Amino acid sequence: MHRTPFDLVRLFLSLFQDLPPLSRSLYLPGAVLLVGYPVLSVAYGPDHSGEAFATAFMAALAMRIGMGFEGMVRRLLTRYSVAQAVGCALAFAGLPLLVLALADDPLWCQRMQSLFYVVIGGIFLQDVLKGSTATAASFWPDAEMREYLPNLTRMMVIYNFAFLLMNETMIRAVDPSHWLLFWAVLPIIGHTVLRAMVLTVINLDDNGHRA
Repeated sequence: MHRTPFDLVRLFLSLFQDLPPLSRSLYLPGAVLLVGYPVLSVAYGPDHSGEAFATAFMAALAMRIGMGFEGMVRRLLTRYSVAQAVGCALAFAGLPLLVLALADDPLWCQRMQSLFYVVIGGIFLQDVLKGSTATAASFWPDAEMREYLPNLTRMMVIYNFAFLLMNETMIRAVDPSHWLLFWAVLPIIGHTVLRAMVLTVINLDDNGHRA
């Protein structure tokens, strides 16, 4: 079935309707950040605003990592042994926090989010180049998703590098304190967009098979 670009955009936007309730892991870290930064700014004083920014961000990021740690280990277990999966998860979780613990410049916090998209996007890009769907299979392990994994792998490359571009644009366009608001709502934006993109892939693949 032939679809015009307008049809694709309309299909994509229609998938944002009737969204399910959001998980607490999507908004609690952002809430911690938005409350913690003003409090720490007052506590540290105007001469230490960078330290207040980094401390509040590190606390929120630690909560986000902690709430997603079990899921990360579960995905790694689909590809590695228990010891390797736990080791990779601890390194992936601990290294950003260690770097931020030594930082007092908001730019380090902002670029940490960009680094996340580079790493995840790079992993999916490597799978695309190898013709593999292993990483996508760890995100969508259900049997009914297997036929969609090749396109989901390509989609995740686009998703991660698009959000990388958006984050870098926000870093350059807005004040760091305003970027915090963007980061606080970023998981909700990302979850909503990702859900719509996944459903778009499924619908397009199903329509292609029926055509």
